[in-house]
Amino acid sequence: MYAISEEGGIYVVEFPLVTLKEDDILEEEVVMRVDGNGQPVEAAKFPSLDRAVAGALLDAADAVEARLDKIEYRLEADERVDPLELYNASYLVHSLHVHAYSLRALSARLRRLGLIRQRTLEVVRSAARRAHALRRALLDLRLLYISQLQNSINSSMKRMTLISTVALPAILISSIYGMNIQLPLADSPPAVFGLMAVLTAAFALLVYKV
Repeated sequence: MYAISEEGGIYVVEFPLVTLKEDDILEEEVVMRVDGNGQPVEAAKFPSLDRAVAGALLDAADAVEARLDKIEYRLEADERVDPLELYNASYLVHSLHVHAYSLRALSARLRRLGLIRQRTLEVVRSAARRAHALRRALLDLRLLYISQLQNSINSSMKRMTLISTVALPAILISSIYGMNIQLPLADSPPAVFGLMAVLTAAFALLVYKV
């Protein structure tokens, strides 16, 4: 929840402190009561509103970026990546993006009220731009994953095509000798199998040369 309210000259600012734990975004609700200068009027986790707002997304952004870098490295190394990992990364990036832009809107209001410094607003804007950049990086990862998947499918199709092509002479000979007609070597199964083996080997060599 991102909100600001005023109670007798005291501002109540609410926003979540976003962190990453495994594959989930954790939100620790922060409620600060500050005066007109943004200084806490009671004991708080952060010494100032500036410090709290500026650090609200930093840890989560670092963790999500590290997660994307790790996936990208594995994809570029042609290592297998579980689709669930990519799905989880998409969820994390989307959640971070939503929080970043909500925090930016809140920070703009806080700045207009004079509760935070301009530098803090710039830090939050930078975090929002970073979240947007991570969304673009995620799109690149998806394209890279699809490309890797397509290459794997193409490789499998080539192997299947090669196997079926090499086996074609054996299939053709077995189908011909399966007919109830008089053919040379029809009464000698070893000879037929030998013929199939020779033709298959010759055809495989021809395909390999091509």
